[in-house]
Amino acid sequence: MKLSTTRRATVLVSAVAVSTAVLVGCGTESGDKHPGAGAGTTLTAATATPTDTSSASPSASTTPTPSASASASPDASHSPSTGAGKSAKPAPGAQTGNAKAAGGTAAGAPATQPPVEKPAIPAPVPTAKPGAVALPAPPAPPAGHVPPAQSGCQPSKPQPDEPKATVGAALTAAAGQSRVLNLSSGGTDKLPALPVNLVKAIAWQESGWQSGILACDGGIGTMQVMPNTVAWMNGKYGTSSDPKTLAGNVQLGTQLIDWLVAYYGDSSFGGKYDLSADPATGKTPLLDLVISAYNAGAGNVHYTTVTDPTSGEIVGSLDIPNPKYVANVKALMASQPWNKAG
Repeated sequence: MKLSTTRRATVLVSAVAVSTAVLVGCGTESGDKHPGAGAGTTLTAATATPTDTSSASPSASTTPTPSASASASPDASHSPSTGAGKSAKPAPGAQTGNAKAAGGTAAGAPATQPPVEKPAIPAPVPTAKPGAVALPAPPAPPAGHVPPAQSGCQPSKPQPDEPKATVGAALTAAAGQSRVLNLSSGGTDKLPALPVNLVKAIAWQESGWQSGILACDGGIGTMQVMPNTVAWMNGKYGTSSDPKTLAGNVQLGTQLIDWLVAYYGDSSFGGKYDLSADPATGKTPLLDLVISAYNAGAGNVHYTTVTDPTSGEIVGSLDIPNPKYVANVKALMASQPWNKAG
């Protein structure tokens, strides 16, 4: 009986031991597979490695919050962190959570600077023509000539106006001449014919094609030639034009335009006299200089060099004191209002 009881006790003890081992094994297995336990362990590991968080979010590395900048090294934005960041790889969900905590967003991106606009083709650098060039006129007055239509002073009419058709024909003939300019150095410049619309537009802007008008500041006739320009132009071209006659007036005015083309063309464009627009940029630097100087005087209009701050290139720069006048003349060249005038 004692033997039987002892065997039973031994069997019971063995059964209890086996059951306990099975229960312990089951508990460990369920703990490994439990979603909450696994996530909690991973999240803790991710939180312990802030360098991974900094490199995971672009917005966090660009504009770090105080907590992120305190934990990240100065080189964190340039290269991935070594050490703990490589050994511990947080789950995707953990990275998103940490990026938000550091001040970033999952879709955040670093701010980009707007592109800097650069000229497609820079203006040509002022280059003097080799050899003899057209020298500048005497110093211009501080203020340019004011056409009668823009002046507050009432102009006078010492003589009657010629018909508009007669004035137009005289302007066309004067513009079509190919002149030879006598240079102060003893050389000469052979100049091409001027664009007819340029001559007609300047005359329209200056006087409205009134051949008998005299402006308050001394401008004479259709081209509003100034008295001190008469002797100077006649000497440059070897002529003896009278500004009070229609033929002499338009001759002097177109001679002045020709001289301005030669002066700026020789001193700034290597002897090129092309007044047409640049096909690449649409700009007309020589034309703008000529129109401006006809009204303001060559001494007040300049073409110089300037360094482009975006590219470091040396390019041309126009110094024009009367841009509205230039714009008006160019608009008249396009619209040609004289064709509609009676």
